[in-house]
Amino acid sequence: MDSTWLKTQFKLNPEKNKAGLAKVLGLGAPAISKILAGERQIKAAEYMLMRRYFGLPVDGESAAQGSSSRAGGHDRYVLEPLSASLHEKEVAPEQDSWVMPASVLKTRTTAPPDKIRIFTIQESAMAPDFTPGEQVLVDLSDCKASPPGVFIISDGIGHIIRRCEYVPHSDPPQVRLSTASGKFESRIVPLADASLLGRVIAKLSWL
Repeated sequence: MDSTWLKTQFKLNPEKNKAGLAKVLGLGAPAISKILAGERQIKAAEYMLMRRYFGLPVDGESAAQGSSSRAGGHDRYVLEPLSASLHEKEVAPEQDSWVMPASVLKTRTTAPPDKIRIFTIQESAMAPDFTPGEQVLVDLSDCKASPPGVFIISDGIGHIIRRCEYVPHSDPPQVRLSTASGKFESRIVPLADASLLGRVIAKLSWL
């Protein structure tokens, strides 16, 4: 999200002004000026309120992608966090939603925007490939362990990350769950009991 998008919205909606937007966001007018000057980033929650203020859709896929005709072609996906706990109320406050250009994801995945979640790694079982604190994108629409890959699964208490692969010719279907660190032995469980939540499709890496 950038100042260009906000400037475009003001141009397309001349009846709107900085004071009105500031009131909706609960901010002072100087904060809006800083956003327009590129000195302050737009937070995900603010982005959704801005969309309402400018009369843009905010629900479902149309809200996540935006309206290219009104937003100057700046389609966006709003990605929500996936809790490490089975209790959604335990999502950490710092786990903000991400606003990403749709073009970045469309070239890499066919998953609908509402099926992509952000997950923060909590354990070191998959190190060095995935370490605590790293964030990954999870495709909740892909819960099949074929082809093999890295998945977020439920262990009955919370959500963890494991490598999963289908056991060929198993009947009923079974999957092998393993780690990269060697701290835990791989185990084979019935597919019905594996509780695969979604395939990990990307990782945020700092250079």
